[in-house]
Amino acid sequence: MSKMVVYSLIKQSSMRFNQLRNLKTARRFFDPKNDVAFKKIFGVESNKPLLLSLLNLTLRRKDDDMIEDVNLLPQEKIPQFKKSILDVVCCDKKGRRYIVEIQNKRLSSFIQRLEYCASRTYSEQLFQGADYLELKPVILLTIVNHNIFPNSVQYISYHTNREEEEINKCFLPNISYIFIELPKFDKCREQLKTSEDYWIHLLKEASNETKPPKEVPDEIQKAYDILEQYNWTEVERISYEKTRMAILDDEDAIRTAVGEAVSEIAKKLLKEGVSHEIISKVSDLSTSRVGQK
Repeated sequence: MSKMVVYSLIKQSSMRFNQLRNLKTARRFFDPKNDVAFKKIFGVESNKPLLLSLLNLTLRRKDDDMIEDVNLLPQEKIPQFKKSILDVVCCDKKGRRYIVEIQNKRLSSFIQRLEYCASRTYSEQLFQGADYLELKPVILLTIVNHNIFPNSVQYISYHTNREEEEINKCFLPNISYIFIELPKFDKCREQLKTSEDYWIHLLKEASNETKPPKEVPDEIQKAYDILEQYNWTEVERISYEKTRMAILDDEDAIRTAVGEAVSEIAKKLLKEGVSHEIISKVSDLSTSRVGQK
């Protein structure tokens, strides 16, 4: 083997070592909010205990109401309209359907889309042979990476159809919604106490951490192990990266559209005789950029 080949191999090994070292110090875990990572944790048969833990904790289930087991619906049994929308669909021993979704994008029709999806999931039971009295409840758990309700609403909120005028009681319980707004969860690592705290912290912060928090429960430690970058195959990494890039492209498209809209407004204001200084102040454009419009 020539000296040049040996030198080349040593250089490649050194570069690879530095890459792994940088990954270890910079970003050890993949982001569980990524659809691919989320399904790898909660949408795999072998990880059902993790899904059960998340559902029972966030739905605040206790005693006889605890979910003991779930059946993940295979992709071929999930209607086409839901495959591109939902991350995990399952049902428990009592036939109740659970829809679990992670949402990173801000959508103007987001709530309406969720209501449509839950209603479709509920009504589909009729097409599967059930009659009205046999219809089972549908529970939609949505985890969002932005705030959708006022700050007065807690980071986990529960929504059902209720009678509003007199007794504020739920008489229409078969479709319900649970939302987890991650930005509202503000506990730091040292403040984590319950398993629910640890789950929400993982969903929000795992990709920014170099190691799991102290005293993390076993099932959540397993989720961290799943997110460990070195445990992923090349195919899984590529799939993860495609999803991440799609989100970044959407965000970039929004920023571009906003920038173009601001520029167009600046042009119109200039034509109306508004000064460069005022336009710059209200649009955050520099006076030199305003002058170029």
